[in-house]
Amino acid sequence: MPLTLACNFLPSRTNTNVRYHFRSDTQKSVRDSSRRVRSCTSTTCAFATFDNACAGKFGAVNDSLVLAVVLAEKAVRRTAPSKKERRTNRAQERHTLAWTNASVLRIGLSHAEDRQQQTKDHHSPTATRRQRTEGRIPPNSTKAHFKNPPPRQRLSPQIGVFVWGEFASADDRRNRRLSRSVSGDNNPRGLETVSNDLLQECKVCTEHSRLSKGLRERLEGLPRQIRKEIVKRTRDGCSALFIACRRGNVEITEYLITVCDANSEQKGLYEVSEDRSVHCVTPLWCACVSGKLSVVKSLVRLGSNINALSDTGSTPLRSACFMTHIDIVQYLVENGADIRKPNYNGGTCLINSVQSVQLCSYLISKGADVNARDIQDKTALHYAIQEHRLETAQLLLEHGADPFAKSRYGDDALQTACLKGAHQIFDYLKNRINYSSERLADAHELIGSTFIDDHNETRVAILHWRLAHHIRLRDTTYIQKRPEVAPRPAYGNCVEFSTIAELDNIAADVDAMRIQSLLIYERILGIDHKDTLFRLMFRGASYADSLRFQRCIDLWLLALQVRVQKYSILYSDTCLTAQAIVRLMLDLLDKYVDVMSNEFVEQGMPRFEDVYTVFQVLTANINEARQLLNIRPVHRKQQENFDRILKCLTHLMYLLLSTAKTDEERELVNAAVRTLVRNNIRSAITNDTLLHLSVSRLNVIKSGYFTDDSRSNSLIFPNLNVVKLLLEAGAHVNAKNESKSTPLLVASMPYNYERELVYTLLEYGAHLDQPNRSDDRPVSLLAINPVNDIPLVNYITLKCLCSTVITKFGIPYRNQIPRTLEDFVRWHEP
Repeated sequence: MPLTLACNFLPSRTNTNVRYHFRSDTQKSVRDSSRRVRSCTSTTCAFATFDNACAGKFGAVNDSLVLAVVLAEKAVRRTAPSKKERRTNRAQERHTLAWTNASVLRIGLSHAEDRQQQTKDHHSPTATRRQRTEGRIPPNSTKAHFKNPPPRQRLSPQIGVFVWGEFASADDRRNRRLSRSVSGDNNPRGLETVSNDLLQECKVCTEHSRLSKGLRERLEGLPRQIRKEIVKRTRDGCSALFIACRRGNVEITEYLITVCDANSEQKGLYEVSEDRSVHCVTPLWCACVSGKLSVVKSLVRLGSNINALSDTGSTPLRSACFMTHIDIVQYLVENGADIRKPNYNGGTCLINSVQSVQLCSYLISKGADVNARDIQDKTALHYAIQEHRLETAQLLLEHGADPFAKSRYGDDALQTACLKGAHQIFDYLKNRINYSSERLADAHELIGSTFIDDHNETRVAILHWRLAHHIRLRDTTYIQKRPEVAPRPAYGNCVEFSTIAELDNIAADVDAMRIQSLLIYERILGIDHKDTLFRLMFRGASYADSLRFQRCIDLWLLALQVRVQKYSILYSDTCLTAQAIVRLMLDLLDKYVDVMSNEFVEQGMPRFEDVYTVFQVLTANINEARQLLNIRPVHRKQQENFDRILKCLTHLMYLLLSTAKTDEERELVNAAVRTLVRNNIRSAITNDTLLHLSVSRLNVIKSGYFTDDSRSNSLIFPNLNVVKLLLEAGAHVNAKNESKSTPLLVASMPYNYERELVYTLLEYGAHLDQPNRSDDRPVSLLAINPVNDIPLVNYITLKCLCSTVITKFGIPYRNQIPRTLEDFVRWHEP
């Protein structure tokens, strides 16, 4: 009797779900068999019945198989999943039934193969009749069935098929192939293989290639939902669709979206080759930047969001403008892309297009705003001038760009041209716009300073300065230079030239001309302008390279004072300036003194007054800066800058102790440190005190102004003199940081250990048994240190031992001992 069974095997028998379908002529056998086994509910019994049936141990194969099915069903009902689980797995079960609709249960496959082997040896008519009489083969089976047994199927253990009977139609063969394909790929390992193959083929594809036939068949043999999950997977942050769009393959792109339901808005990681920056963008954004017009058209036609934003708020159109893909820009604009939408920094499509006159002209014709500003208040005209784009600047001015629009730093078009040395644009602006004589004179002086600082063009600088002087003399009265700049020690108390004779005197002195350029920058731009501060730092570095260290310190100290006053010590440039000047002073003290001539040594560099001034500048508003870090949310960069400033202060203490030669100077040092310690300044990230930093070997500073990293190899800390200075100033010897580590615990670590330093901390009352959050104690670290010879028992008191026992065994002590002792016991809690 033909019988079809379908079963989905799971790892354990108790979780087996059995699905069966009977023809109408088998229903009676099922009812009869179920009566005989109504009392049997064991899953093991059901499988044993199956095994026996397949091995031929029952009298009738059909009845035995039916009996086994009923037993299995009855056992499964006892352990059937809940209604919620059945609802969750409904789709998977439906597909499983469809795949195995024309297959039979693969139970006892090895027994069936043995039986097939036996029939090969015993397929004579007599043997066949005897086997049929004994019930070992179905009554309707023929000799041909045993002469050509079906081949064994290599299947996953989760889904098995075994055809019994007369099912050899084309549909059956197709279903078996489908089941074989799915059974290998519908498990986690199989799906991972398909996903990896798909990603790899997309990675190596060309613009006109296609996926391999085998991979397409494997994908199309899976349910649509599983296909969608496969194409959603990523490698290195990129999905298969994202990679195909980046490679410019239209066919694969459309196949993944239409056949595999790939999400066209799933973002991936795109690395810009110019600056190595990585952006999280959509496939359309990636295709626009890559210049793949055909892929762009396909994605737009298939419904991708044409104004989707990247992680920086940039649209595909804006990014295509940046890459100057004019054909893509035109297609996006024609299909509704927003040309006025800026990114998070305010950059517009027009700003990104200043490198192409044709692209700017097209955007302006489509309604782009020529005076749109970004977060720095710069317009497209500012960026065109910065990049020396004369034709673009002319186009923008002809279409209404405002030449007097000022950026956040107060730079208009003319001043920007002077700062960037855009000589052609400078001449064009002079001829097009009617500027005052004073403004033109300032512009010539400013562009002359730019040429000597940025291009070392002393001849061009002198030419512009002469023209500026003649412009000031053009009218009946001499146009004074305003505002007047007072002489500064950092400039050597020099003043700006006011006559041609004074200009001729400095024409042969390059250093004097560079000082004149600094004076001009400060007068026209202001001392706190970013370009002025940049040139102060750059000129100081030039002095350091030529071993004129005091001139470098003077200029950097001026820049540090201006930056602290204008921005605060939390500003990144302020932190970099402080690190640079402190690193230079340390190098002067530790290294260059040995190689410099006697006259430099006698000058005593670094000077105490310079070190003291830097210390005072950094500590003047340190309390206010620390309080700002208590306001949430906190910028991580500002926390790091504050911690670097604290490291600079500890190194400055070392410098102060090293450079103070008189009692008055030492008293100034003690007073300044006492004031700082009294404020209990702690680091922002780890909550370390100055004493924690002074006992740690990790307390180092580096400067980005020096390329020689070997300058930072000499370690200053742990430093005994600085520790004594802090302890004498009133630093808390048992203060705890974020991890509840005391300075003594930090000093007791093997890489920080110095005997005299640990001994000093113990003499000032540091506790040996105060634990941190990891329950590490100084006494434990010192006891296992082979180089430690300090008698630790001399520094352990009964109070400490009692507190340790109380905290170790959790003995309640609150409100049972004096309040003064409660704090003491609390210090010993981990």
